[in-house]
Amino acid sequence: MTADARGLELAPLAPPAAALPAQSLVVPGPAGCRSRTGCGRTAPVTDPGTAARIADHPCYSADAHQYYARMHVAVAPSCNIQCNYCNRKYDCSNESRPGVTSGLLTPEDAVAKVKYVANEIKQMSVLGVAGPGDPLANPRRTFRTLELVRRACPDLKLCLSTNGLRLAEYADRIADLGIEHVTVTINMTDPDIGARIYEWVAWRGGLYRGREAARILSERQLEGVRALVDRQILVKVNSVLIPGINDDHLPEVSRVVREMGVFLHNVMPLVSAPEHGTVFGLAGQRGPTPAELRALQDRCAAGESMSVMRHCRQCRADAVGLLGQDHGEQYGPEAYQGREISYDLAGRERLRAEIERWREGAQQARESLGINANGAERPERVVLVAVATKGGGVVNQHFGHATEFWIYEAAEGWAKLAQIRQAARYCGPTAEGTKGPTGGDTPDSPLDSTVRLLSDCAAVLCSKIGPAPREALAAAGIQPMEVYDLVEQAVAAAGAALIRDPANQAGPIPSRGVTS
Repeated sequence: MTADARGLELAPLAPPAAALPAQSLVVPGPAGCRSRTGCGRTAPVTDPGTAARIADHPCYSADAHQYYARMHVAVAPSCNIQCNYCNRKYDCSNESRPGVTSGLLTPEDAVAKVKYVANEIKQMSVLGVAGPGDPLANPRRTFRTLELVRRACPDLKLCLSTNGLRLAEYADRIADLGIEHVTVTINMTDPDIGARIYEWVAWRGGLYRGREAARILSERQLEGVRALVDRQILVKVNSVLIPGINDDHLPEVSRVVREMGVFLHNVMPLVSAPEHGTVFGLAGQRGPTPAELRALQDRCAAGESMSVMRHCRQCRADAVGLLGQDHGEQYGPEAYQGREISYDLAGRERLRAEIERWREGAQQARESLGINANGAERPERVVLVAVATKGGGVVNQHFGHATEFWIYEAAEGWAKLAQIRQAARYCGPTAEGTKGPTGGDTPDSPLDSTVRLLSDCAAVLCSKIGPAPREALAAAGIQPMEVYDLVEQAVAAAGAALIRDPANQAGPIPSRGVTS
């Protein structure tokens, strides 16, 4: 067992493989993906070319996000619409949500930072422009940045995220740059619903409000999506679930974009804390519960030609690292401004080859264990099991250190990622700076909030758990299980045991396939 400078465990499969470089964030594990599978999608990807395009993209592949990192550069400050859930904030290091950044970059500084970070985090596979405004409302800055990165870092995938208002007019430019992945935020196709989501839309010199604004936006979004699909660009549609406004409408949105050829639908929860200063936040508009979000995602996933993303983290406009982790603050201007930075393409290719060897071995391990493959028929009965993991497909995190839990459907031979839920860390620095439980036994303690968060789960799998959380979980009917194993093997074993005997006593699951 080794750990890199950022404290992530590097746990080899059995038989042990060669150690990864110390600077790597990779945690090798079992959830492998072959080129002809869907990489965590409901429907398998049968086209080898498409499979190759998503195989190392952490947003388009649920498996790849455990191995490959992304980076966003905040070069696009302006926006041409105003959403009631959005407040673009700068120099805000404590919020993790779209539209937030610690500062703006020029295109030249952006490419210098990209080169520096890509050398440090060699499994970074994707560079995206996602804000803090709309990239296509800032076309010169956005395309200048992407052109510079394309020349300097030829192995990186280029992405952008947009509200879609100006997408159709830039479809050719996007295709010419070799951008193969575009995310479009579509919250409605009904202007009456859109009138409740958007305050205004700026279009061709006019400022529109209400239903007319939503109509213009929706028409332009769908025109832009068609233009991208015609150019064989993979489109991911993001939709913000707003209870009481578009929750019953989003399955229709999913149907419409699925029929247009959209590759992936990402239904995200509304983030609406009052301190964010958004219209919805100040008005008291609530976000969905985890159960409501999962139920809506399941409704949208009814089709077989497109899947619903389950592993989104709603990243900042300046996010750096694996999904769920953000190391952006480690790479300030002093690290890259005014420096001549050479790009270590050879080193990055060596690490990629190592990752893919691990993934191939992991896929073989999964198949040998008889765990479900993509497209397999869902068992008649499943239970929900929460997993504490640092990534890489291994149950490898202490319960008290988890800031998120991966929620799986579990049964014998079945382990399918259903959702990722953010949690408050139970063990952390106290006021005296020492390690220990935070929050005590108060009703608002991190432990109590985590137990509520996992209330629909039958069990929690983690590498270690202390007596206090063990007792709290057990009292809530959630079985705490200590295990260090492949996630899918552990989840399937737990599900089989729970379904056979719901009164099964909590205890460890025998580990197979991982050595430490």
